[in-house]
Amino acid sequence: MLLKLKLYSRSNCHLCEAMEDELRPYIEARDISVTRQLIDNDKNLEALYGTKVPVLTLDEKILCHYFLDTEILLKAIAEHHN
Repeated sequence: MLLKLKLYSRSNCHLCEAMEDELRPYIEARDISVTRQLIDNDKNLEALYGTKVPVLTLDEKILCHYFLDTEILLKAIAEHHN
């Protein structure tokens, strides 16, 4: 079953690009997908995530922000596949 994650990010954000790059091997090796959601020009998303981007979520629950927490990601993958 596909695990669907969402990455909230901004345009031209080096931390956002770095997290995307770090997620790539997990996307390729595991049954997960990551949808990128830009928060630029969205007042609601700016209010929620503006100072924390990039923010990785699963079912709107924050898994990590700023930097990829691989331990939390692997735990979410394991729980989802059980």
